Amino acid sequence: MKLFKRNIFIKSLLLVLVVAFLGSCKKDDGGTGDIANASGKFSVKGTEYSGPCQAIPATSGVSGNLDAIIASSTGASFIVYNIPTGSSGTSNVVEIDSDVPFSSQLYAICTVNSGTIYSSTGGTVTKTGSNSYKFSVNMVDLTTNETVTVTGSGKY
Repeated sequence: MKLFKRNIFIKSLLLVLVVAFLGSCKKDDGGTGDIANASGKFSVKGTEYSGPCQAIPATSGVSGNLDAIIASSTGASFIVYNIPTGSSGTSNVVEIDSDVPFSSQLYAICTVNSGTIYSSTGGTVTKTGSNSYKFSVNMVDLTTNETVTVTGSGKY
C-alpha cells in the first residue's frame, strides 16, 4: 500500500507541475490574458478550494481522453483521469486499486496536503460542455481509511 500511495502521489505531483507550467503560458491573442479562462472548484469536508483548471491528453488509458486538474494556491488539488472529450454525458468513477492508474477507466485523486491523499471509490463525472464538467466523487483517505464525498466543477 505504501508503494501504491507513493506512485499515486508522484503521478498527481507530475500533473500539478504540468499545470503550473501551462498556467504560466500566455495566449497568442495579443497578450491579453492567460492560456484560458479556465477555473474550477471543489469541496472536501466543508472546505472549498478553487484555482486554475487545466486538461492534458490522458497520461494513461484511452487515447483522446483527458486528464483534468484543479489546483488551488494552497497546494490542494483534484485530478480526474480519463475524462471523455464529448460535450455531454455522465461517466461513472471507479475505485482505485493497483491496476486502475494504468487503465482506461475514469478515476480521481484528491490531495489536500502532503499527508492527506484521497482516492476514488465511486461517483460520477458529468460533462456540462465540451470543456467543462461537474463531479461528485466518493473517496477514501489512503492512510486513515476516512471516507469523504468531494464535489465540484471545472472549466478547462
